[in-house]
Amino acid sequence: MDLGLSGKVALISGASEGMGRGTALVMAGEGARLALVARTAETLEKTAAEVAEQGVEVGHWPGDFTETETVRRVVAEVKDRFGRLDVLVNTIGACEVVPEFGDRDDEIWNTALDSVLMAAVRACREVVPIMQEQGGGAIVNISAMSVRHYIPRIEHYSAAKAALAHFTKNLAREFAHDGIRTNAVMPGWIASESVLRNLEGRVKNLGLDKVEDYFPIGNERMHGLTWADRWGTPEEIGNVVAFLCSDRASYVNGAWITVDGGSSF
Repeated sequence: MDLGLSGKVALISGASEGMGRGTALVMAGEGARLALVARTAETLEKTAAEVAEQGVEVGHWPGDFTETETVRRVVAEVKDRFGRLDVLVNTIGACEVVPEFGDRDDEIWNTALDSVLMAAVRACREVVPIMQEQGGGAIVNISAMSVRHYIPRIEHYSAAKAALAHFTKNLAREFAHDGIRTNAVMPGWIASESVLRNLEGRVKNLGLDKVEDYFPIGNERMHGLTWADRWGTPEEIGNVVAFLCSDRASYVNGAWITVDGGSSF
């Protein structure tokens, strides 16, 4: 299916790895012109190079979207370079696994809220006026399955993702008449680099050979949280994001789309 994204300009935050990178690769395959943002310049450059191999125009901006001035600067530079901005995909969000509730101090909660919720708020605040001026656009925020399901030791992250989901719903309502659609994707167990890094300690303790081997154990401990019996891939999230950003999803607005391989919860 041709999603009609060829030539569209998409700004993707957190694009150096994980679901941001997966989305960038899928969008490039659909012919979109890409503006990629992430904090780590080296990995961001690698993603930009992979995207460029698909023959599309790509620019990359190392920067931290938890900083208001960085967001303003990057969005302005993207607009200057490409002349428009059709798509915004917000994927960033720090997920620090903290074993004890008492150890989750204000700093951990504030970091989660700032990186998950406020980074998206800042980006939308700069991008929405551009989309209004050009007559429309599409925004996708990456929320999380843990908004709907209990996952231990990350309630600070889950609470921030829940706030992002509700922000998405409100944004969708407020700007629907401007032709701007805003949706949220709720990923399940995705084998992103950050998830695999968070599991390294548990994998060592269990004597497993590699992080990927943890999935059956973790899934059983969570009572079959995912029916698919495997990790999802970042590109599988990117496929859904690309659809939501396209005119093929023209009647989808304010939705929370679960992409978790099926769930018992």
